[in-house]
Amino acid sequence: MSHAIRAHAVAVAALLASAAAARAQTIAGTVRSAGRPVVGANVWLLELDRTERAGSRGEFRFADVPDGTYRVFVAATGYASATDTVRLTGATASVAFDLVPSAIPLEQIVVSASPTARPADEAYQPSESMSRVQFDNSAGTSFAEKLSGLPGVAVRGNGSAPARPILRGLGDNEVLVLEDGLRMGDIATYDPAHATPIDAMSIARVDVVRGPATVLYGPNTIGGLVNVVTNLVPAASDHPLSGTVALEGNTVSGELAGYANAVATSGGSAFRLAAGGLHAGDIAIPRGTYTDPASGASFTLDRMPQSFDRLSEVGLGYSYQAAFGSIGVGGDRYETDYGIPGVPPNPDWTTAPPTTSRIVQQRTTLELRGQFNAGGWLQRVNLDASYNDYGHAEFPTAQDSAGVSEPQANHFHKRDLNAVLRLRQRPVGRLTGTVGLWSDFQDLTIEGDQPLGPNSSTVDLAAFGYEEYQAGALTRLEAGVRYDYSRIQTHPYAQSTDSVFRTLDTARLAGAFTASLGAVRQVTPRVTASFSVARSFRAPTVQELYANGLDAASSTYSIGTSTLGPETGLGVDASVRGNFGTVTFEVSPYLNTISHYIYAFLRGDTLQGFPVRQFGATRARLWGYEASLAVQAAPHVLLNASSDYVNAQDLDHGTPLPFIPPLRGLLRATWRDARWTGTVEWRMAARQSRLGPGDTPTAGYGVLDLGAGLRLVEGATVSEIGLHLDNALNTVYRDNLSVIKDFVPQPGRGVRLNYELLF
Repeated sequence: MSHAIRAHAVAVAALLASAAAARAQTIAGTVRSAGRPVVGANVWLLELDRTERAGSRGEFRFADVPDGTYRVFVAATGYASATDTVRLTGATASVAFDLVPSAIPLEQIVVSASPTARPADEAYQPSESMSRVQFDNSAGTSFAEKLSGLPGVAVRGNGSAPARPILRGLGDNEVLVLEDGLRMGDIATYDPAHATPIDAMSIARVDVVRGPATVLYGPNTIGGLVNVVTNLVPAASDHPLSGTVALEGNTVSGELAGYANAVATSGGSAFRLAAGGLHAGDIAIPRGTYTDPASGASFTLDRMPQSFDRLSEVGLGYSYQAAFGSIGVGGDRYETDYGIPGVPPNPDWTTAPPTTSRIVQQRTTLELRGQFNAGGWLQRVNLDASYNDYGHAEFPTAQDSAGVSEPQANHFHKRDLNAVLRLRQRPVGRLTGTVGLWSDFQDLTIEGDQPLGPNSSTVDLAAFGYEEYQAGALTRLEAGVRYDYSRIQTHPYAQSTDSVFRTLDTARLAGAFTASLGAVRQVTPRVTASFSVARSFRAPTVQELYANGLDAASSTYSIGTSTLGPETGLGVDASVRGNFGTVTFEVSPYLNTISHYIYAFLRGDTLQGFPVRQFGATRARLWGYEASLAVQAAPHVLLNASSDYVNAQDLDHGTPLPFIPPLRGLLRATWRDARWTGTVEWRMAARQSRLGPGDTPTAGYGVLDLGAGLRLVEGATVSEIGLHLDNALNTVYRDNLSVIKDFVPQPGRGVRLNYELLF
């Protein structure tokens, strides 16, 4: 670890020296519509991935911009987005935008599919981005629930807190969840009951890249990636004080949540202070009699037992921006205490282990971000790193005479250091590119009555290159290559309650090349087509190799398979996107084949009275599509339709893969003007009867959601108020990915109130 840190430090010192003489200028402009300022419009300097918000006169300003050519992108709710190109050679360059009112959804900027931010319709792979306001208007509490309305994105539910995104039928270790482009250091993929330690209220934006993701982010992206942008490190703003205040309440769980993020800018210095929290009780379900499939016992319920959630968060950050670029640090402390749904426990806790558990998480994150304007063949250098100290306790896993004995709980402690160095090359003719180094170091210890796995250290190292070529005025080509090295070392732990883990001392090595090729073609002025093919790689985790223990939280006994080899995937993606002013559409078919696909299956036997869940491997094939259509039917009326489908097959056994989303669809009608919004939405899913091992059939359903919103502008501040009625008909429905679907249904009717202040 120390050698890698020293290497990064030497590289940064050299690059800072070369950037010392760099000079920087200003890009300034205005955003208006019919002569009136568009307050709060989002302005993006794409090549530097910097954002500003238009002030009370529609003005914006980017300081400390080096010489070069840049695209400035502007988007605001209720208007068509716009892009202009600026050539900066002098002290200042100016640009003015005159936006046209439109009910068509905003064009999205994605930062996670390539080295620089770009509109989603220019990406080589199907990509989506959700803003803070879009999050407010989405049902659910966790970030995964709020993403599930996007095409190709489903959610595996186990209550709200441990919900996790599923992309094109893949999840856990095949889908990477990042914060600000870096690893989160958690153990969410260990078990369906483990939550991703992120507060949905703290999220500024989320990028979703479907399919085998780019070479920029390392292994674990066979199914895609979800990049949660929280901006732990602030950026200097055109405004002395800027930020957000967000509040949410929801009757379905008695939720009360709030989050505040403020950035003070003075000269080139930016200071950030943020804090938030959430308090939610058990989730309401339609009142009825529900039968536990394991015991056959029936219960009269109107709540999902043990589905409460409590969390708190506080963060600090500082950055400095000048002619050389920018550098900053940020920190965040996150704590949560949530329940794992199950049948109601006996009052005297005679069941051992109990049928419900709770989990406490603590996560301390330190983040470093640097962007340096370089000289010579280099244009820019980015150094991003994060250190996570993560603690996780599951209890009660055993009872004493007092009811609960925490020392006998399972305790996980994970420390993770992730660092990425990216060197952006200056354009050479039509060729641009990025090369870099990537590293991730993990140390995991597990203690308690049921340790699940051995103590271990994991080292992942990689080198990568990503090049783009402008083949013509209408065609761009992309190629990426990466080499990954992975080493897992288990550590004997004499105090372990598992006799195997007391002496297990073994190492596993894996390495492979991965690559991607892609093309984007402007077929007509209004239609764009893209195609990409990617080979992906993932080494098995320590849990998949060596798990051996009872996991009360998921009510299974997990067993690893030490002979598992790495997964390798070959994914093919195509997409056609069209924008005809009042009509937009996208259709994205795909095929993903995975050799040595690792998955957990129920063997059919029991250990210590619990079903055995073992990790195995097979050849898998997944194909499907995502499609969306938006039509502006009248000046303020927008009609949306979307659909997705996954067909997943175990090729070795000739059976479907388990727990795959069925055919899904969404219909939405929206009325919107400059102040008011009204929405009617119908979420649908077909019956899932393609069943794999351990799967059970799930009936189709349709759920009605209603919403209304108000936007208020006062000076440079914008207030967004939303009132929503989720599951308006209180429909009893079950999602096939839910861990508890055979016992209780999805959430019932809930009234949700959101407020967000942008200043």
